[in-house]
Amino acid sequence: MKTVLMRGVCVLVFLVLCVERPAQAEDVQPRKAPTENTAQEKQIYDPIQGINRGIFWFNDKLDVYLAEPVARGYDDVVPTRVQLGIDNFFKNLQFPAFFVSDLVQLKFKQALSDTGRFLINSTVGLGGLMDIAKDAGLERHKEDFGVALAYWGVPSGPYLMLPILGPSNLRDATGLLVDLVLDPVFWIANWTDLKPGEEVALAMGLKTIQFVNTRAGMLEAMESAKESSLDYYLFVQSAYDQYREGIVRQARSGKQGGDSRDSLSDGDPLDDDLLDDDLLDDELTDDVLSPAEESP
Repeated sequence: MKTVLMRGVCVLVFLVLCVERPAQAEDVQPRKAPTENTAQEKQIYDPIQGINRGIFWFNDKLDVYLAEPVARGYDDVVPTRVQLGIDNFFKNLQFPAFFVSDLVQLKFKQALSDTGRFLINSTVGLGGLMDIAKDAGLERHKEDFGVALAYWGVPSGPYLMLPILGPSNLRDATGLLVDLVLDPVFWIANWTDLKPGEEVALAMGLKTIQFVNTRAGMLEAMESAKESSLDYYLFVQSAYDQYREGIVRQARSGKQGGDSRDSLSDGDPLDDDLLDDDLLDDELTDDVLSPAEESP
């Protein structure tokens, strides 16, 4: 069994290296440096801030002493194209959660578009390693079940800092439970002949790879955020609130595709690099571009 898995991993890496094309210069969108924008500008309901700050402190220490060092080592040894392929693979697996969210919002056209993306990327895109659907004009929608709840008027509720998982609120945390149930990573284990304990280990292993791969793509953004913020807790809180608000506004307006930063609050909005799940694409494609291809 181990031999089969090792061969599968080798084939996966080989396919990514051989097939994944470097991003074109015009695909890379310039990003602003994060700016300080605390919760004082908008009153974020945080009734258990003391508890949240304690959990935030724990998460930060876990990141500093474990997640970040592992991510840096991973980033040093794993080729950029492989990281991009892995990122595409896990994003493709978010389809069930997004599809259910589309149906709950009665967005049948968007559900059809997301289905097309999934089918194209799962077949022509070699199991999701490549985002072929984007080149075909099918943009990725980032509307999870928390967004579906917001679409129908469910308030965000109190701000929450979840252990390991990070910033959230009562509505999004509830939606996260649904998203986890719909996550195919936990289904894959049931399709194998592994024992129950081995199935859990496989699922957790896949989620760990996903986390480390994503964290590796956020190294510079998070370092910059920590250096530029006076209160990192409020920085993350404000960034999360604006990021989710942007996605909800898009969902309610029926806007298709694009980046959630288009719908952030007026003025000089906080850049959502820390929370945008398309960040890894930007970070990795910057690395893939050769000096001759970089935009001026």
